[in-house]
Order: sequence, then C-alpha cells, then structure tokens
Amino acid sequence: MKTKTINVLLASALSAGAIAGCGDNAARERVDGGQAPVAPVQTATQAGSSANIAAICILQAENYSDAFDTTAGNTGNQYRADNVDIEATSDAGGGYDVGWTANGEWLAHNNITFPTSGAYTFAYRVAAPSAGGVISTDLNGGTIPLGSTSVPATGGWQNWATVQRTINVNAGTYNLGTFISSAGFNLNWISIAGASCGTTPPPDGWTLAWADEFNGTSLDTSKWNIEVNGDGGGNNELQYYTARSENIRVTGGELVIQARKEAYMGKQYTSGRITTQNKASWQYGRIEARMKIPTGKGTWPAFWMLGNSINSARWPASGEIDIMEHINSEAVTHGTIHWSDQNNAYANYGGPSGNLDFSQYHVYAVEWDTSMIRWYVDGNKFHEVNIAGGINGTSEFHAPFFLLFNLAVGGNWPGSPDGSTAFPNQMQVDYVRVYRR
Repeated sequence: MKTKTINVLLASALSAGAIAGCGDNAARERVDGGQAPVAPVQTATQAGSSANIAAICILQAENYSDAFDTTAGNTGNQYRADNVDIEATSDAGGGYDVGWTANGEWLAHNNITFPTSGAYTFAYRVAAPSAGGVISTDLNGGTIPLGSTSVPATGGWQNWATVQRTINVNAGTYNLGTFISSAGFNLNWISIAGASCGTTPPPDGWTLAWADEFNGTSLDTSKWNIEVNGDGGGNNELQYYTARSENIRVTGGELVIQARKEAYMGKQYTSGRITTQNKASWQYGRIEARMKIPTGKGTWPAFWMLGNSINSARWPASGEIDIMEHINSEAVTHGTIHWSDQNNAYANYGGPSGNLDFSQYHVYAVEWDTSMIRWYVDGNKFHEVNIAGGINGTSEFHAPFFLLFNLAVGGNWPGSPDGSTAFPNQMQVDYVRVYRR
C-alpha cells in the first residue's frame, strides 16, 4: 500500500473438542486407519482402514477453531488452556483427544473445501465403553444439516474405532460443525475423503518459523500491535483505525478485520490495522496467508510488509513488499515492491495476479531470498523481481521486514466508496505463516 504510513460460528459441532484447524491437513497424529476409510453408511472397524485416498482432510479434534463445553475448566488440562476437555490418547500415533463429552457440546472447524458436488466419506475416530453416543454434523452454523452418525461401544474410553458415513455435499468452502446430540464417547479426529483442509503446503525444503492460526478468542498481543489512528495511511484514506471488536476480532478460527460506515472521531468510516513491528520480523523466507477478502468501490484490503527501518530511514527508503492488495471490484490482486532507488528516487515494480473468485478463500504468498522476490496465489506464481546484489538500488530488500494486515476505505488508489459499496465488509484471515529454509 503505497506510503501507508504506515462467520459463521458453526453452531453445531462436537463435544468437547475439536476439529483440527483446517489447514492442518498434515495430521499431527498419524493414525492407523486414520485416513478416512472408504465405505458406505455407518460401519465401524477396530483397526480402521488403510485405504490410500488421494484427497483427505484430516481434522485433529483438539485443533478446533471454536467450541462449546458445558462444564468449566479443562479436565484433562492438556495441549491448550481453553475450556474444552483434552487428554493424551493411547490411539496409534499418540497425541490428544477430546473427551468427557456431554450432550449439547460442539466443535467447529473453518474453511473445508469440497471441490465438486457429490458424495464424501466422513470418518470419526471414537472410543466409548458403551453404545449410545450420536454425532450430528452440519455446515455453516447449522444452516446445512448433514445428518447424524451413531457411535458404537468400543470396549473402553481408549479403545478406538473408526465410524463413518457417506454424505452428499454441494461444491464449495464451508465451516464444519460437529455437535454432540448424545454423549458418552471420546473423539480423536475427523477425516473427510475427497475434501481439502484448505492449505497450500510449502515447497520441499521450507520449515515453519512463525505462525498465527487465530484459534483463540482474542488477538494475540504478544505477536500483534493494533494501530489506532485516523492518519489516512499516507494515502488520504477515509477510515479511522480502532482497537474495538467491531473492527478487529478473532472468532471461529479466523482474524476478522471489518470496515464499517459510521461517524467516529471525525471520520465517516472505521476499520482495523495490525502489525508485528518490534515483535517479529524476517529477512527472507516464504510468507503466506489464507484469506477471503471483500470487494466493492473504495475497498482496499492488504497483506504486506515494511522494513524495520521505517522509523529511521522513513518510507520509501525502508522498503515495502505488498504480498496482496486488492481494490474496488477488480478481478485481480496486485503484488508490488516500493523502494528508494540508487538515485534516492521513489521506485516501484508490481504485477497483477490472474483473475480470482473472491467469494472463496485463497492463499497469498511471497518467496523471498537473496536474489528474487516471487509472488504466488494458491501456489501459482504470477510475478517476480530481481533484487540480487541490490540491483537498481534494491538494497532495502536485504534487511528484516515486519508484517501488516489492514482493510482501508477509500484513498488515492481506489477512490471513495459509493452507494453500491456494502458496509460492513470484512477481510477474513484463516492463518498467516512464515517459513524459512
């Protein structure tokens, strides 16, 4: 962003526990048979099936995006500290399960993609000393019910079996709810054969260095700063950035930045902007975020980076890397760098992505090393720039940068909203991850 001076609650879900973070489809716990065995409606196997199905979304119960538990505290006191009972499991692969389930409890997991309309096999890894448990499944906060699956007696709380059923789902990306309509079992994981958990795996050779999966109930201020000002971002933007939950919140496993049309502190719009300045920064790496962004006249969502030297060197000498910017109702996003060249003159170089469907989530990324910065959407490269040896004065890009997310309203580039612009509008960030070699 030039010169920027810079949900669904899924009310249906499971018991105490957790559908793993969708995006976590490299299952942390390798399970025997945990690969969504293929079979028709409601069968159970003690060992599970090892059928090798190409596309399988595996959701670890304890990695839920949101949940409801009827009792206070975490009885198991394991893995995470929020109010869901999690315990170590003896199931193959180890790890944790969600236990002590009770009627009315639920888990939610966001952003599961069903690529085509048709039948999908949902499998649940369960343990129960006696029969009677029932899992009800739905999409998008109960608006699309998918029916129920019975949990049989497996012989004990840590005697594991795989229960599955085949369900027809229309193509699309949804939030999944798992609701305990009859309790008395533990849940280790859920798998969906043919679906995707929505993440684009990094290329071989990358190692995760830092991430925020936004799986809590509030923004992690050990990682993020919330900016509060009406400065206009250096671009004559129209919003006032606030720290209010109306503008910035973490819910349902996502960061939500919402722009609103309202009179506030002398401005007619409010929105949000967060940064990792002075908390986390990186020199080189793969930086990616999975998000869904708004469109409409005067909207300007951005995922970007600024050099740590912004306060001393000032912009543009600090350098700026725009990983994703989108304005108005364009069909593309933009990837751009801004810098001060060898003549101390402002310079920029950018390029557009291919056409995208902004009703869907996409993974926006850069890969940045000593020679190049390359831009990707959903793993497809659309732009690159040579920075080897600081060519053309690009020495700014051989120093640490920090991250920013914001949703601007109006400004020099998109212009002002008009009567066709829907408010409130929001950008939804499923995760942000930084990989290093």
